[in-house]
Amino acid sequence: MQLISAPAWLPFGLLGLSIASTGLAVMHSERPAFLRHLWLVLLGLATCAGMAAGVLRPIALASIAALLAFAWLATRHGKTAVRAVFTILTLVLALALAMHAVPGYDNPLLLKDVRLSAHSAPYTLYANFDKGVVGLVLLVLFCRRASSWRDFAVASKSQAPVLAGLLCGVLSIGWAIGFVHPDFKLSPFLPLFAVINLLFVCVAEEAFFRGVIQEQLARYSDAMAVVVSGLLFGAAHLGGGWQFGALASLAGLGYAVLYSRTKRIEIPIAAHFVLNLVHFVAFTYPRAG
Repeated sequence: MQLISAPAWLPFGLLGLSIASTGLAVMHSERPAFLRHLWLVLLGLATCAGMAAGVLRPIALASIAALLAFAWLATRHGKTAVRAVFTILTLVLALALAMHAVPGYDNPLLLKDVRLSAHSAPYTLYANFDKGVVGLVLLVLFCRRASSWRDFAVASKSQAPVLAGLLCGVLSIGWAIGFVHPDFKLSPFLPLFAVINLLFVCVAEEAFFRGVIQEQLARYSDAMAVVVSGLLFGAAHLGGGWQFGALASLAGLGYAVLYSRTKRIEIPIAAHFVLNLVHFVAFTYPRAG
């Protein structure tokens, strides 16, 4: 395990809190303005802490500011044509940040070539500030969200059979093609994986593919939006090989169906996280060695 200093953890803790606080930012909420904008305060503190810890360099501030500006104009400007232009700019910059193609971010290495079990391939894990910022900004400014915990619970319960089918289908096919094998374990890295995966992976990917791409395409055809966002999600994972890309496409279609049925971004985020968590605990992770 690659240890990082306590100051280097601080920006990620603050960014994680910012993402977690976005439930207070629902625009129609009657909560005080400070609570609705707490995410932005925490993002500012995370950025300052990142600069002090050496996780961020000054050039990174420009990309964060640009993403905020593009996303705000894409969702708040009065003219449709202007909104379309800034939506495209937001997607391009968000994709570049998520792919770590924008300079200024020194994301710390947490795990390097760790074998979680005897039959697993080596696993490497980074804490990615750039991808976390993408998830935060898209979640707040683009995504349709549950209005309350009760709303989320009701939607989750209604989609439980779909989630169960998705879990069984993806993992069973993964086993059938030899990508994974059953391998129950309670790794000491489980808490680290869970926090990083939920806040810095699942939120960002679902906000991008479902909250922005699927939501925009659904204006023309809901079926097309489901298929395109699901397949694009799979294409984004082809770097892990055709098996990974195919399984990600199947999972992405499932997440897209859940979003289409509920119009609450928390549902596909939860499904994505649960699938990843079950994979981590009950099967060879990240794949069979």
